[in-house]
Amino acid sequence: MRAKTIAPCSTRTAAALAALVVAAAGSLVLGGARPAFAGSAAVSYDCVFSSSHSVFSTTATLKAADTTTAGTPVGLTLSFADGPANGPVALTANTVAVSAKVGVSGQGAVTVSAPPSNAAVPAYAEIPIPELTGQLTVAQPGTVQLTPGDITLNITNYGLTIACTVEGTAPVLSTVTVTDGSVGSAAASVQSISGRPAADTTGARRGDVVTLGGSGWTAGEAVVAELCALDGTTACAADAVTPSLTVNGDGKLAGTVEIGAAATPGPHSLVVTQGSLRATVPLGVLGTRAIQLSPSTGGPGTTTTVTGASFDPGDEVTVTGVDADGKPVGDTLTAPVNARGGFTASLTPPAGTVKILATEKDGTAADSAEVAWTALADGGSSEQTLKVVVSGGALTMAQEAGEVTLLPVSVDGTEHSSTGDLKAVEVKDFRGSTRGWSLVGTVTDFTNAAGAAIPAGNLSWTPTCDVHDGAAAASTVTPGSAGALSSTTAVPLCTQAASNDPASVTGGDFDAGAALDLSVPAITQAGEYAAVLRLTLS
Repeated sequence: MRAKTIAPCSTRTAAALAALVVAAAGSLVLGGARPAFAGSAAVSYDCVFSSSHSVFSTTATLKAADTTTAGTPVGLTLSFADGPANGPVALTANTVAVSAKVGVSGQGAVTVSAPPSNAAVPAYAEIPIPELTGQLTVAQPGTVQLTPGDITLNITNYGLTIACTVEGTAPVLSTVTVTDGSVGSAAASVQSISGRPAADTTGARRGDVVTLGGSGWTAGEAVVAELCALDGTTACAADAVTPSLTVNGDGKLAGTVEIGAAATPGPHSLVVTQGSLRATVPLGVLGTRAIQLSPSTGGPGTTTTVTGASFDPGDEVTVTGVDADGKPVGDTLTAPVNARGGFTASLTPPAGTVKILATEKDGTAADSAEVAWTALADGGSSEQTLKVVVSGGALTMAQEAGEVTLLPVSVDGTEHSSTGDLKAVEVKDFRGSTRGWSLVGTVTDFTNAAGAAIPAGNLSWTPTCDVHDGAAAASTVTPGSAGALSSTTAVPLCTQAASNDPASVTGGDFDAGAALDLSVPAITQAGEYAAVLRLTLS
């Protein structure tokens, strides 16, 4: 009798999450007065899972309201027409949480997100991305540009994250006009700030006097002011400002507001009210001028990035190196101060520099900030980021050619045992993952040409599993238990367990085999019997 084994058809292995390809086209809705037309552009992403990279390109579509009010939270909805491709193992429902960044010019990006809400995702099918929601608050009137940002997918049941970064410069897809937030017919605006050029109207310091103007107010009625959070309704503090405001006969607002010692640095709305009339004026309260260096030390030729905060908005600063005698050395750079009091400049300090000084051009020597620079006499230091992409291989199996021939037996009224050995099987797992693998077997009934049969359950095996000679293995392999096989239930031959440590790896090169024993009944029709033993790797 011959027990024949055949190589299984190529099987798809356990979940290859590193092979997820994020492919999405998106649209953004920015709540506001009325929707603007959508802008579209091509965007490329580099998606990273563990050490595996996957680059994809897509068309992003961004929708936004064409106007909104400074200091008022704006609802965002980011949707994607397509989602990433799943790996070869299905994902269960409610296991994919997605978030994304929306870039906002002049301020930090905002995050839009959604909790897991996906239906079950078959292997290699698209992972749907639900609508992502969040809020944006713009501090100053003017315009802001919105751009598509990075995407993050959290596969919660595996505890894994796929991070997709925009490659190159993100395209501008929408521009939003931000108004000053006046209510009804009343309007107010900053005319000037004490001691500042006319262009400096967005940031004041404690002790500064802010001159206001406006129209649409009621003559002769009292006008009050208070300093609130950006939304204009919370964290209001009347004691943070001292107003002296009047309305003349034609409804024109005039007067001043002094910023008090109780005002906290940061973005605010100055809220002016008169009965039912109300107007909000975005106004930043500046803190102490400060600069930072990156790096703060280096040898000759080192370039440092100078970042400033709480300088006068709309002003311009000069940035220079200073030696031990307090004299400027090297180049002097200029940089504009943005509406939030920040600036950035790149400077290469020459030999002899002991500190970096930034001074407002329209201010005095007191309107400056400095920070120490540590010069290295020789050499210097620098950093380089090194990256390498290690791509995972495949989970494969191969077996020794030929049939398995069990020992012949003769019918004599007693039960006999026909034995043999499974053809050698080699399993190679070079996926570079933590998922492990399992090799299982089923067997058909043994039948002869006349149709007589010996049940599949009469065949038993004793599995053996070892690391292939001369090969390395990341973890141990475990043989299945000795026992009977089945035509319907797969029985383990060899198994390598998955790892719970995300920083580890399983896999290697292994040999699998088994001693076979077929129980031939005492009364059996004579003939040559054959069966098919099928091995499946996953």
